[in-house]
Amino acid sequence: MGVLTGLLLLTLVLAVVFQDRIIYIPHPYAAGAVEKWASQTGAKVLDFQTTDGPQHAYLLSRSSSPRHLWVVCGGSGSVSLDWSDWLRDRGPQDDAWLFVDIPGYGANAGSPSPEAIARSVKTSVPLAVEALHWTTDEAGHRLRFFGHSIGAAVCLIAARENDIRQGVLLTPFTSTMEMASAWTGLPLGPLLRHRFDNRERLLEIEAKGGGHVILLHGTRDETIPVSMSRDLAKRAPHTVKLIEIPDGRHNNLPEFAPQEIEKALREAAGDR
Repeated sequence: MGVLTGLLLLTLVLAVVFQDRIIYIPHPYAAGAVEKWASQTGAKVLDFQTTDGPQHAYLLSRSSSPRHLWVVCGGSGSVSLDWSDWLRDRGPQDDAWLFVDIPGYGANAGSPSPEAIARSVKTSVPLAVEALHWTTDEAGHRLRFFGHSIGAAVCLIAARENDIRQGVLLTPFTSTMEMASAWTGLPLGPLLRHRFDNRERLLEIEAKGGGHVILLHGTRDETIPVSMSRDLAKRAPHTVKLIEIPDGRHNNLPEFAPQEIEKALREAAGDR
């Protein structure tokens, strides 16, 4: 019994001390990669500063007068531009895309945290709106979000900071507190410093009204159980629509179910 208790305590301590290394897997861009991408696509690099240091976001539009602007963020082991080719080829052609990296990821300074992310998206989204020559009132009904895994949590923080109520999320979790319990079997929630609560963010959109958020989740997701998306859809029934992808896994939905994602993007854009 003593050995088992010791192992449980050790697991608890390690999970708490190294929680940031479990949640985040930062990746830098290869030397010259962003410059090459921007040159090939005609995209704009938006440089800005927060208390975390120099930050960068990437604005891509194939239209001189886009209908919508999507805030895009990838999963914990990726950078936002990993989605650029897929969305350029398969996303709504008349829309613009703002690729946002978590602080500490890509070319961004700082360390990732919910607070640092809020500072970033609170600054970068208005910069992109200004670059598109939209007024604040115009932007209100033209903003959308698209995120995968922890990127879904980033998008919902952006939604809170910029009042965005429509978007598409792939494989979201309910909260990091519940994820910690699911992964370890231990009640770690009160000890977490990095608290993302997607359920609360979606309930905020539900309370405001006029929201439409489409979730896509694979039934064989090995990282975030589909039951979490079911819970989100149940808690915010007037806002959330869940599409389950039979046999889909955590990272293969872009290849496994591209047409379902394309359809969801069109629907969230208003092309229903």
